Amino acid sequence: MGEVFLKLGKQGSTLAGVMDAFSIAISVGLQYGIPLESYVAKFTNMRFEPAGITDDPDIRMVSSVMDYIFRRLALDHLPFDQRADLGILSVAERSAALDGEDPSAVGDEVDPVELAQSAPREEPRSAADRQAHPQPQHALAADSPAAPPASTELIESHQGRVADAPLCLTCGTKMRPAGSCYVCEGCGSTSGCS
Repeated sequence: MGEVFLKLGKQGSTLAGVMDAFSIAISVGLQYGIPLESYVAKFTNMRFEPAGITDDPDIRMVSSVMDYIFRRLALDHLPFDQRADLGILSVAERSAALDGEDPSAVGDEVDPVELAQSAPREEPRSAADRQAHPQPQHALAADSPAAPPASTELIESHQGRVADAPLCLTCGTKMRPAGSCYVCEGCGSTSGCS
């Protein structure tokens, strides 16, 4: 691993800027040879808010955002021996230890070749092929995308391009063009125009 990208908070907020700078600092350190294990040892168990229960089954409780980030990086990129020294084990490894089995044998071996393969692509069908082998109506309905929830996304999907609109500073939703200004459909705030 040589680079870390962290997106936290609303774009343009102080927290987002600090996390961007922190991720750049960690990335540069990793690229210049500082081992990930050193970062994990320093940044796990830091205590500050927000802290508490997470949705991650491997990391149920954390003492800070930094604690979560570096525990996740350790689980994803460090070998079992290094993680065991730091006390960071996955659910399967903790279960194996409780069952009296060797937790180091419980490894989710990932095949890098399999990860590098892209999802299968469906080749475009010719008009003659579509007439000869029509798809059933229920298959067409399942393949069609869901309706966009906001009018900005509806306009973007209709025009086939993405609008260059800023995010709302109040709620973080993508704003909709309104004349020469922008308006937020979530909270109603504007980009400075009346």
